[in-house]
Amino acid sequence: MFKQLLAAAGVGGAEVETELFTPGVQPGGIVEGVIRLRGGRVDQAIGHVAVEFVTRVEREYSDGEERIADLGFGRVGVAGPFTLIAGTVAELRFAAPVPFETPITFFDGHHLPGAAVALRTVVDIHGAVDATDTDPIGIGALPAQHVVLDAVRRMGFGLLRTDVEAGTIARTPQRLPFYQEIEFGRSHHFPRVNQLELTFVAAEQGMSVVLEADIEGGWFREDRDGIGMFWVDYSRLAAQDWTAEIHRTLAGLGALG
Repeated sequence: MFKQLLAAAGVGGAEVETELFTPGVQPGGIVEGVIRLRGGRVDQAIGHVAVEFVTRVEREYSDGEERIADLGFGRVGVAGPFTLIAGTVAELRFAAPVPFETPITFFDGHHLPGAAVALRTVVDIHGAVDATDTDPIGIGALPAQHVVLDAVRRMGFGLLRTDVEAGTIARTPQRLPFYQEIEFGRSHHFPRVNQLELTFVAAEQGMSVVLEADIEGGWFREDRDGIGMFWVDYSRLAAQDWTAEIHRTLAGLGALG
């Protein structure tokens, strides 16, 4: 459905419609589609047309408050500048690479609670407010992410929710200004772990896996957070026991004894 844009003169606004040919994709893939701009009753000067991915990001401020805002990333220019002639339709094809660090929204055929990614079309119209059109898109787990998530699940941890946090994680190939946390509840195999958070920082050849465990302290010790990390080489994905790797990481955090 076309969505109306603002006309610089205040009359006869243009309209925009974005059609996605790939409503579902994995990180590192390509989203293809077409943007249709339909001219109104007046010619309009278009500065540029672009597409970008959008996700909801939580940011914690110094006053202790957390605020959530939509954040765009991976912007790709599509066209411009040009004049959209009144009454005509301009069709603009695009192919947008999906950054490897894009938050995943689906695992094992199921939506991850709290996860959301969309593709936003941005149209810069001279003399008017930028207009946008946003379309949700599904981001499926990479094979390596699926293997690690499945290993965590088989270890008895139950998936709770996911969110995206502003910030960076040291010693990872992170390039975007945020990271996704996938939260799991208790496992009867690991009674000292109150909660487990999993973060993937994916790149072209492999990915960092960051595990943060909320570890129960016991009678004479306070609860504490332990953070461990390991690397997954995509080329060796099938050659390693990832359940054992996660078990070793948790053991190194003191989560077993």
